[in-house]
Amino acid sequence: MIKIVSAQKHYKLGGETVKALDGVDLKIADGEFVAVVGPSGSGKTTLMHCIGGIDKLDEGSIIVGDSDISKMNDKELSKYRNKTIGFVFQTFNLQPNLTAAENVALPLIFSGTNGKEAKQRAEKALEKVGLGDRIGHRPGQLSGGQRQRVSIARSLVNEPSILLADEPTGNLDSHTGKKIIKLLQDLSEKEKITFIVVTHDDRIAEKASRVIYILDGKIQKEIKGRKKSSSKYLD
Repeated sequence: MIKIVSAQKHYKLGGETVKALDGVDLKIADGEFVAVVGPSGSGKTTLMHCIGGIDKLDEGSIIVGDSDISKMNDKELSKYRNKTIGFVFQTFNLQPNLTAAENVALPLIFSGTNGKEAKQRAEKALEKVGLGDRIGHRPGQLSGGQRQRVSIARSLVNEPSILLADEPTGNLDSHTGKKIIKLLQDLSEKEKITFIVVTHDDRIAEKASRVIYILDGKIQKEIKGRKKSSSKYLD
């Protein structure tokens, strides 16, 4: 369970204070596939970064399991990110000089896993996302969809309990994006991981078990069940 209580996050922009999160209260159950949607500047990415331990709240709390991550120090947050969270980014963030397997193995290497085990687990993660035949390929030899699959495999390799995806189809054409959406949905059901996807893509929202609409740092409404989403809060 993720429990967010009275979350506040403010930024100084010029002479103004921008309320990226303005009193957000939210609960996300284990194994949910949640889509967070809203226009640019609505606070959805800030919310994801705070859940992921990349950024800290100014006020309020984020409780993951039995731990209040808003009270963690930098060392504790680093361990939390490595062990509990998997990240998928719009820009893939792959190392161009490394193979697919080496890119996927990086989180394991950082956590002290020996090379042989890291290689085996990386290859297994790539097989899960349908890239068992691309293990030795470098990013420049892969299509955009394949690079995003490598990114997803990397996010799964440490067996996180929560996966956070920031616009995972943003750099993909519609056909490739549809395949990535189907992959995320399948992984959500098979791996029993909590998926939180920040998106402008209505197709992802339609696949989510819950859609959270955010605007001006506040949750406007939620829709439960896999229903068609409204584009009212989307760019």
